[in-house]
Amino acid sequence: MSGSAATEFTSVQSQYEVQVAGDLERNEAERKRIRAEIDTLQGQLETLERDHVLLLGVRRVFAEGARPGAVRGAKAAAKKSAKPSAKGGTAGKQPSLAQLLGTLLAAHGEPRSAAEISAELAADHPRRNSNVNVVRNALELLVAKSQAHRSKQNNSVFYTHAGRDAAPASD
Repeated sequence: MSGSAATEFTSVQSQYEVQVAGDLERNEAERKRIRAEIDTLQGQLETLERDHVLLLGVRRVFAEGARPGAVRGAKAAAKKSAKPSAKGGTAGKQPSLAQLLGTLLAAHGEPRSAAEISAELAADHPRRNSNVNVVRNALELLVAKSQAHRSKQNNSVFYTHAGRDAAPASD
């Protein structure tokens, strides 16, 4: 009986060995397939990242006005359509984003979100970059310079002008 048990054990062991070998082959094939997909996606991501950087540069060139004639024409058009309440800058120079945001914050007594400020900036200065992330970063710089205050309510962040009814920052 021990010979029969040994033969049976060898048979079961052989079956498991075949099963494990098949599982390993399938596992290796699946790993190779997924690695190939990852490599393809990684290549696509790198292309998109390069394109993104390039497009940001192009957008910055357009925002700054690459051609002198275009800049003068844009400034003239902006002056004609500018609202009387807009402040900042000298006659030939556009105000900085920080100056514009400071002016927008000072014009309102209540805390405002970056999205609200971005929308107002887009309405008042259509040629300026009013992307919410750009505005938020500029607002954070104003907070760092103590020119604005940040407050959080639930999951929202609101900004107020430092000279307005905002709580003073601890020194």
